[in-house]
Amino acid sequence: MNVLKRAEELGATFADLRYMKIKELSILFTEDREVVTSNGIDEGYNLRVLYKNNWGYTSTTNELTEDDVKNAIRSAIGDEKVNIVFLPPKRDEVRIKPKYYMPSIEEKFKDLKKLKEELLNLDSRVKSVNIRYYEAEIEKYYESTEDREIKQSYVISGLSINVTARENDMIASASYSDATLMGYPLEVFDLNGILNVLKTRLNNQFIGIMPKAGEYTVILAPEVVGVFAHEAVGHLAEADLAVNGILYPLRSQKIAPEIVNIIDSPSSSHQSAIGYTVYDDEGVEGRDVYIIKDGVVNEFLTDRYFSAYLGEKPSGNARAEDFRNPILIRMRNTYFAPGNTSYEEMIRETKDGLLLVSTAGGQTSPDGTFQFGIQEGYVIENGGISKPLKIVGISGYTIETLKNVKEISKTIEFKAGYCGKEGQSVPVSTGGPYVKVEKMKVGGLIG
Repeated sequence: MNVLKRAEELGATFADLRYMKIKELSILFTEDREVVTSNGIDEGYNLRVLYKNNWGYTSTTNELTEDDVKNAIRSAIGDEKVNIVFLPPKRDEVRIKPKYYMPSIEEKFKDLKKLKEELLNLDSRVKSVNIRYYEAEIEKYYESTEDREIKQSYVISGLSINVTARENDMIASASYSDATLMGYPLEVFDLNGILNVLKTRLNNQFIGIMPKAGEYTVILAPEVVGVFAHEAVGHLAEADLAVNGILYPLRSQKIAPEIVNIIDSPSSSHQSAIGYTVYDDEGVEGRDVYIIKDGVVNEFLTDRYFSAYLGEKPSGNARAEDFRNPILIRMRNTYFAPGNTSYEEMIRETKDGLLLVSTAGGQTSPDGTFQFGIQEGYVIENGGISKPLKIVGISGYTIETLKNVKEISKTIEFKAGYCGKEGQSVPVSTGGPYVKVEKMKVGGLIG
């Protein structure tokens, strides 16, 4: 049965169908456990109808039937104010093929066992390790009453590591995580580099200093810049949140120096840019969204509804975790654009400040306030990097922080992750260059 045609016959002015199949594998290694935590397939359909200017939904793991269409129509209850952007017919297929060989599960166990031993021997103080390997083969199919038919397939695979060490009564931990669309992460990523990073971060927690609490000139490394772009700017630019948030009243206003450009993009050639979204889950072509352009609040991330509401061109930011969940406005690859300064020059010209390299959790609020933990950082003295820091916290206000940006480096890096919203999690990446901020609050010793 053609469920879209049947929905129109029952009075729907628009309907679309999503099919999603996820083949997932997850492996957990600790100092005393080696186990497959997930290995299976989840697949199903979601039918959405626009009936009397209200959305109606139904989802199922079976083929859709006449009853499913009627259920979707019956569920379309609301204030009858839903208007959307309609798109021309289109048919396309996007297949992202891994560039690196994906080995068998037996080979993965062998590689992870070796990695576990290397982590346990990383430092004599290491007491426990936690390694999670995961991969998801994803197939998507989208069809709408506009005669749009989109097929997409790709594989996301990732690695997450946490190491804990103890010296006398002091406990230190270090973490690393990343993911890719390019294939087997133990081949894509530099494992020796990862081991060195973890060793450095552990040791820094034992020998690092705690700075006096106060305002500092800081240089934010790409990982911290990316988290700031995502958490403190990107979420505030999601149209469903933006219309009642701090950025909407500032649209077309300059809030930062001209060197500041913050972009959410559907694609990137970087190995960690897993927010790759050629088409979103509403069948909309992804495009670059310049949230901040030349220091000016420029535009927001939209779905079909908010594109119509705001009068903006659809951006391709409508995403759902799986076929069971409704579509939400979500980020993809969100980053600070590079500038013209070299990292070395930035350090050399800083006489007294902090270099903040890696985050350790954090949170933001709708009013633009943010707090992040920093798991790796260093003191800058007289134009050079000196003592390492223990874990410290940074906090501030998005608009104020953007105003205080002074320099941006030429280089740019990305980091993969998963973003949660309303109970759903989707793959994203964050990134940017090194960014120098004239003043930022750093937590540490009081007094």
